[in-house]
Amino acid sequence: MAAAEAADRVSDMARMKRGWGLTKKSWGLLTEHRALLRFPLYGGVATILMAIIVVGPGLYLIDEGEVAPGAPLVVIGLYLLALIGTYYSVGLAACADMIFHGRDASFSDGTAVARSRFRKIAAWALVATVIATIIGFLEDKGGIAGAIFGRLLQLGWSLITFLAVPVIALEGTGPFETLKRSAGLFRQRWGEQITGNVAIGGIVFLVALLPAIILIVAGAALWASSGVGGAALVALGVIIFAVGMLIQSALSGIFGVALYRYALEGETVGGFTAEELESAVRQKGGTGDGARPATI
Repeated sequence: MAAAEAADRVSDMARMKRGWGLTKKSWGLLTEHRALLRFPLYGGVATILMAIIVVGPGLYLIDEGEVAPGAPLVVIGLYLLALIGTYYSVGLAACADMIFHGRDASFSDGTAVARSRFRKIAAWALVATVIATIIGFLEDKGGIAGAIFGRLLQLGWSLITFLAVPVIALEGTGPFETLKRSAGLFRQRWGEQITGNVAIGGIVFLVALLPAIILIVAGAALWASSGVGGAALVALGVIIFAVGMLIQSALSGIFGVALYRYALEGETVGGFTAEELESAVRQKGGTGDGARPATI
Protein backbone atom coordinates (compact mmCIF):
# COMPACT_ATOMS: atom_id res chain seq x y z
CA MET A 1 0.00 0.00 0.00
CA ALA A 2 2.78 2.40 0.99
CA ALA A 3 4.74 1.44 -2.11
CA ALA A 4 1.72 2.14 -4.30
CA GLU A 5 1.18 5.54 -2.65
CA ALA A 6 4.86 6.37 -3.11
CA ALA A 7 4.67 5.37 -6.78
CA ASP A 8 1.60 7.58 -7.22
CA ARG A 9 3.42 10.53 -5.66
CA VAL A 10 6.40 9.98 -7.98
CA SER A 11 4.02 9.76 -10.93
CA ASP A 12 2.28 12.98 -9.87
CA MET A 13 5.61 14.77 -9.53
CA ALA A 14 6.73 13.54 -12.95
CA ARG A 15 3.42 14.67 -14.48
CA MET A 16 3.75 18.10 -12.85
CA LYS A 17 7.35 18.39 -14.07
CA ARG A 18 6.22 17.48 -17.58
CA GLY A 19 3.39 20.01 -17.34
CA TRP A 20 5.85 22.70 -16.27
CA GLY A 21 8.08 21.93 -19.25
CA LEU A 22 5.16 22.04 -21.67
CA THR A 23 3.96 25.30 -20.12
CA LYS A 24 7.40 26.91 -20.45
CA LYS A 25 7.60 26.04 -24.15
CA SER A 26 4.08 27.34 -24.80
CA TRP A 27 4.80 30.46 -22.74
CA GLY A 28 7.97 31.11 -24.75
CA LEU A 29 6.00 31.18 -27.99
CA LEU A 30 3.32 33.37 -26.42
CA THR A 31 5.81 35.96 -25.17
CA GLU A 32 7.46 36.12 -28.60
CA HIS A 33 4.09 36.49 -30.36
CA ARG A 34 1.84 38.40 -27.99
CA ALA A 35 -0.73 38.92 -30.71
CA LEU A 36 -1.88 35.38 -29.88
CA LEU A 37 -3.39 36.80 -26.67
CA ARG A 38 -5.77 38.86 -28.76
CA PHE A 39 -7.74 35.75 -29.70
CA PRO A 40 -8.84 34.79 -26.16
CA LEU A 41 -9.11 38.49 -25.23
CA TYR A 42 -11.50 39.40 -28.04
CA GLY A 43 -13.33 36.12 -27.66
CA GLY A 44 -13.73 36.74 -23.93
CA VAL A 45 -15.09 40.25 -24.41
CA ALA A 46 -17.51 39.09 -27.11
CA THR A 47 -18.62 36.20 -24.90
CA ILE A 48 -19.35 38.48 -21.95
CA LEU A 49 -21.35 40.88 -24.13
CA MET A 50 -23.33 38.04 -25.69
CA ALA A 51 -24.03 36.53 -22.29
CA ILE A 52 -25.35 39.88 -21.04
CA ILE A 53 -27.42 40.62 -24.14
CA VAL A 54 -28.91 37.17 -24.87
CA VAL A 55 -28.32 34.59 -22.14
CA GLY A 56 -29.00 36.91 -19.22
CA PRO A 57 -32.49 37.96 -20.37
CA GLY A 58 -33.33 34.33 -21.18
CA LEU A 59 -32.38 33.19 -17.68
CA TYR A 60 -34.36 36.08 -16.22
CA LEU A 61 -37.47 35.05 -18.15
CA ILE A 62 -37.09 31.44 -16.99
CA ASP A 63 -36.70 32.61 -13.41
CA GLU A 64 -39.92 34.61 -13.78
CA GLY A 65 -41.75 31.51 -14.95
CA GLU A 66 -41.80 32.44 -18.65
CA VAL A 67 -40.09 29.29 -19.89
CA ALA A 68 -41.52 29.38 -23.43
CA PRO A 69 -39.66 32.55 -24.50
CA GLY A 70 -36.78 32.16 -22.02
CA ALA A 71 -35.56 28.64 -22.83
CA PRO A 72 -35.13 29.22 -26.60
CA LEU A 73 -33.36 32.49 -25.86
CA VAL A 74 -30.91 30.69 -23.57
CA VAL A 75 -30.28 27.96 -26.16
CA ILE A 76 -29.69 30.56 -28.89
CA GLY A 77 -27.35 32.42 -26.55
CA LEU A 78 -25.41 29.23 -25.78
CA TYR A 79 -25.05 28.57 -29.48
CA LEU A 80 -23.71 32.08 -30.08
CA LEU A 81 -21.27 31.65 -27.19
CA ALA A 82 -20.03 28.37 -28.69
CA LEU A 83 -19.74 30.03 -32.09
CA ILE A 84 -17.69 32.90 -30.71
CA GLY A 85 -15.42 30.65 -28.66
CA THR A 86 -14.78 28.25 -31.54
CA TYR A 87 -14.19 31.08 -34.02
CA TYR A 88 -11.42 32.70 -31.99
CA SER A 89 -9.95 29.33 -30.96
CA VAL A 90 -9.69 28.31 -34.62
CA GLY A 91 -8.02 31.64 -35.40
CA LEU A 92 -5.48 31.10 -32.60
CA ALA A 93 -4.76 27.53 -33.74
CA ALA A 94 -4.23 28.62 -37.33
CA CYS A 95 -1.97 31.48 -36.28
CA ALA A 96 0.06 29.25 -33.93
CA ASP A 97 0.57 26.69 -36.69
CA MET A 98 1.83 29.39 -39.07
CA ILE A 99 4.30 30.55 -36.42
CA PHE A 100 5.39 26.97 -35.76
CA HIS A 101 6.27 26.68 -39.45
CA GLY A 102 8.32 29.86 -39.64
CA ARG A 103 5.74 32.41 -40.77
CA ASP A 104 5.47 35.77 -39.04
CA ALA A 105 1.71 35.40 -38.64
CA SER A 106 -0.51 38.18 -37.32
CA PHE A 107 -3.91 38.32 -35.68
CA SER A 108 -5.49 39.13 -39.05
CA ASP A 109 -3.89 36.01 -40.57
CA GLY A 110 -5.57 33.85 -37.94
CA THR A 111 -8.96 35.52 -38.29
CA ALA A 112 -8.70 35.16 -42.09
CA VAL A 113 -8.50 31.38 -41.62
CA ALA A 114 -11.38 31.46 -39.15
CA ARG A 115 -13.51 33.44 -41.61
CA SER A 116 -12.75 30.95 -44.37
CA ARG A 117 -13.89 28.15 -42.04
CA PHE A 118 -16.93 30.03 -40.74
CA ARG A 119 -19.56 27.61 -42.05
CA LYS A 120 -17.66 24.67 -40.59
CA ILE A 121 -17.24 26.54 -37.31
CA ALA A 122 -20.95 27.38 -37.20
CA ALA A 123 -21.88 23.74 -37.81
CA TRP A 124 -19.46 22.53 -35.13
CA ALA A 125 -20.82 25.09 -32.67
CA LEU A 126 -24.32 23.75 -33.32
CA VAL A 127 -23.25 20.17 -32.56
CA ALA A 128 -21.41 21.31 -29.42
CA THR A 129 -24.47 23.28 -28.26
CA VAL A 130 -26.77 20.29 -28.75
CA ILE A 131 -24.44 18.08 -26.71
CA ALA A 132 -24.09 20.76 -24.00
CA THR A 133 -27.89 21.14 -23.85
CA ILE A 134 -28.38 17.40 -23.49
CA ILE A 135 -25.75 17.20 -20.74
CA GLY A 136 -27.30 20.16 -18.94
CA PHE A 137 -30.77 18.62 -19.14
CA LEU A 138 -29.51 15.30 -17.77
CA GLU A 139 -27.69 16.94 -14.88
CA ASP A 140 -30.63 19.20 -14.04
CA LYS A 141 -33.61 16.88 -14.54
CA GLY A 142 -32.23 13.36 -14.36
CA GLY A 143 -31.68 13.12 -10.62
CA ILE A 144 -28.56 11.48 -9.24
CA ALA A 145 -28.33 8.97 -12.10
CA GLY A 146 -28.75 11.74 -14.68
CA ALA A 147 -26.12 13.87 -12.99
CA ILE A 148 -23.63 10.99 -12.97
CA PHE A 149 -24.35 10.04 -16.58
CA GLY A 150 -24.16 13.69 -17.63
CA ARG A 151 -20.75 14.09 -16.01
CA LEU A 152 -19.48 10.94 -17.70
CA LEU A 153 -20.85 12.14 -21.03
CA GLN A 154 -19.20 15.52 -20.53
CA LEU A 155 -15.85 13.90 -19.73
CA GLY A 156 -16.05 11.59 -22.75
CA TRP A 157 -17.03 14.49 -25.01
CA SER A 158 -14.12 16.61 -23.81
CA LEU A 159 -11.70 13.75 -24.43
CA ILE A 160 -12.75 12.88 -27.96
CA THR A 161 -13.05 16.53 -29.03
CA PHE A 162 -9.80 17.82 -27.53
CA LEU A 163 -8.16 18.09 -30.96
CA ALA A 164 -11.31 19.33 -32.71
CA VAL A 165 -10.17 22.95 -32.96
CA PRO A 166 -6.79 22.17 -34.62
CA VAL A 167 -8.60 19.77 -36.95
CA ILE A 168 -11.07 22.46 -38.04
CA ALA A 169 -8.35 25.11 -38.34
CA LEU A 170 -5.84 23.01 -40.27
CA GLU A 171 -8.01 20.54 -42.16
CA GLY A 172 -11.23 22.51 -42.63
CA THR A 173 -13.45 19.53 -41.90
CA GLY A 174 -17.18 19.57 -41.22
CA PRO A 175 -18.59 18.74 -37.78
CA PHE A 176 -18.96 14.97 -38.12
CA GLU A 177 -15.65 14.53 -39.91
CA THR A 178 -14.06 16.73 -37.24
CA LEU A 179 -15.48 14.50 -34.53
CA LYS A 180 -14.27 11.40 -36.35
CA ARG A 181 -10.76 12.81 -36.85
CA SER A 182 -10.41 14.07 -33.29
CA ALA A 183 -11.76 10.84 -31.82
CA GLY A 184 -9.50 8.80 -34.11
CA LEU A 185 -6.40 10.66 -32.99
CA PHE A 186 -7.53 10.29 -29.39
CA ARG A 187 -7.94 6.52 -29.76
CA GLN A 188 -4.48 6.25 -31.32
CA ARG A 189 -2.85 8.38 -28.63
CA TRP A 190 -5.08 7.52 -25.68
CA GLY A 191 -4.85 9.54 -22.53
CA GLU A 192 -2.27 12.23 -22.67
CA GLN A 193 -3.98 14.75 -24.96
CA ILE A 194 -6.10 15.75 -22.00
CA THR A 195 -3.35 15.13 -19.44
CA GLY A 196 -1.00 17.59 -21.10
CA ASN A 197 -3.73 20.19 -21.20
CA VAL A 198 -4.64 19.63 -17.56
CA ALA A 199 -0.97 19.89 -16.60
CA ILE A 200 -0.72 23.29 -18.29
CA GLY A 201 -3.97 24.34 -16.65
CA GLY A 202 -2.66 23.14 -13.30
CA ILE A 203 0.46 25.29 -13.56
CA VAL A 204 -1.57 28.40 -14.46
CA PHE A 205 -3.98 27.59 -11.62
CA LEU A 206 -1.15 27.48 -9.07
CA VAL A 207 0.62 30.58 -10.37
CA ALA A 208 -2.34 32.87 -11.11
CA LEU A 209 -5.83 31.50 -10.52
CA LEU A 210 -5.36 30.21 -6.97
CA PRO A 211 -3.83 33.50 -5.71
CA ALA A 212 -6.63 35.37 -7.48
CA ILE A 213 -9.28 33.25 -5.75
CA ILE A 214 -7.59 33.82 -2.38
CA LEU A 215 -7.60 37.59 -2.98
CA ILE A 216 -11.28 37.55 -3.97
CA VAL A 217 -12.29 35.51 -0.91
CA ALA A 218 -10.18 37.66 1.43
CA GLY A 219 -11.54 40.86 -0.11
CA ALA A 220 -15.13 39.66 0.21
CA ALA A 221 -14.51 38.80 3.88
CA LEU A 222 -12.99 42.23 4.56
CA TRP A 223 -15.48 44.21 2.48
CA ALA A 224 -18.02 44.70 5.27
CA SER A 225 -15.42 45.96 7.75
CA SER A 226 -12.84 47.75 5.61
CA GLY A 227 -14.95 48.89 2.66
CA VAL A 228 -12.50 50.26 0.13
CA GLY A 229 -9.71 47.88 1.14
CA GLY A 230 -11.86 44.80 0.67
CA ALA A 231 -13.23 46.06 -2.62
CA ALA A 232 -9.69 46.72 -3.86
CA LEU A 233 -8.66 43.15 -3.04
CA VAL A 234 -11.70 41.78 -4.87
CA ALA A 235 -11.00 43.96 -7.91
CA LEU A 236 -7.33 42.93 -7.95
CA GLY A 237 -8.29 39.29 -7.64
CA VAL A 238 -10.79 39.54 -10.49
CA ILE A 239 -8.20 41.20 -12.74
CA ILE A 240 -5.57 38.55 -11.96
CA PHE A 241 -8.12 35.80 -12.51
CA ALA A 242 -9.17 37.23 -15.88
CA VAL A 243 -5.55 37.58 -17.03
CA GLY A 244 -4.82 34.05 -15.86
CA MET A 245 -7.75 32.68 -17.82
CA LEU A 246 -6.60 34.51 -20.95
CA ILE A 247 -3.09 33.10 -20.59
CA GLN A 248 -4.37 29.59 -19.90
CA SER A 249 -6.59 29.69 -22.98
CA ALA A 250 -3.72 30.85 -25.19
CA LEU A 251 -1.24 28.31 -23.77
CA SER A 252 -3.71 25.45 -24.17
CA GLY A 253 -4.39 26.47 -27.76
CA ILE A 254 -0.69 26.55 -28.56
CA PHE A 255 -0.09 23.19 -26.92
CA GLY A 256 -3.07 21.69 -28.73
CA VAL A 257 -1.63 22.58 -32.13
CA ALA A 258 1.83 21.23 -31.24
CA LEU A 259 0.27 18.03 -29.98
CA TYR A 260 -1.95 17.72 -33.06
CA ARG A 261 1.07 17.97 -35.35
CA TYR A 262 2.95 15.35 -33.37
CA ALA A 263 -0.02 13.01 -33.06
CA LEU A 264 -0.75 13.31 -36.77
CA GLU A 265 2.69 13.24 -38.37
CA GLY A 266 5.29 12.79 -35.66
CA GLU A 267 6.35 16.39 -36.38
CA THR A 268 7.95 18.44 -33.60
CA VAL A 269 7.23 22.16 -33.68
CA GLY A 270 7.60 25.23 -31.49
CA GLY A 271 10.72 24.10 -29.67
CA PHE A 272 9.02 21.00 -28.27
CA THR A 273 11.30 17.99 -28.47
CA ALA A 274 10.25 14.52 -29.57
CA GLU A 275 10.95 13.27 -26.04
CA GLU A 276 8.67 15.88 -24.49
CA LEU A 277 5.86 15.21 -26.90
CA GLU A 278 6.36 11.46 -26.70
CA SER A 279 5.84 11.72 -22.97
CA ALA A 280 2.63 13.59 -23.69
CA VAL A 281 1.38 11.30 -26.47
CA ARG A 282 1.62 7.55 -26.02
CA GLN A 283 -0.08 4.91 -28.10
CA LYS A 284 -2.32 2.31 -26.51
CA GLY A 285 -0.29 -0.39 -24.86
CA GLY A 286 2.73 1.88 -24.52
CA THR A 287 5.84 1.58 -26.60
CA GLY A 288 6.42 -2.11 -26.24
CA ASP A 289 8.07 -1.92 -22.82
CA GLY A 290 4.93 -2.76 -20.94
CA ALA A 291 4.14 0.88 -20.25
CA ARG A 292 0.50 1.80 -20.10
CA PRO A 293 -1.03 5.10 -21.15
CA ALA A 294 -0.72 7.84 -18.61
CA THR A 295 -3.89 8.89 -16.84
CA ILE A 296 -5.05 12.20 -15.42
